[in-house]
Amino acid sequence: MKYSIILEGRNFEVIIDGKVKNMGFYTTRIVKADSIEEAEDKAIHLIKTDQSLINIMVKESVLEPVIEVDSVYKASWWKRTGGKGYTFYPMGGE
Repeated sequence: MKYSIILEGRNFEVIIDGKVKNMGFYTTRIVKADSIEEAEDKAIHLIKTDQSLINIMVKESVLEPVIEVDSVYKASWWKRTGGKGYTFYPMGGE
């Protein structure tokens, strides 16, 4: 079964335009899994190991990043697995 997982990340210190900012994000990943729980775990793992995100994060961050599942949907059989990209928003009223 394929699942589309919408994830929210919070407290990600990233470097944008040479400045450190505390950001949150939404992103979607599509994974193959035997259960919703397995799909959630796989999607979170994809985010934690995404080199494009790791590259912009502050290496010695004082914040504890959090990734949570926002929603899960069954995806069509023809949808490609994976996904990329993030929609960032500032945390804490920045």
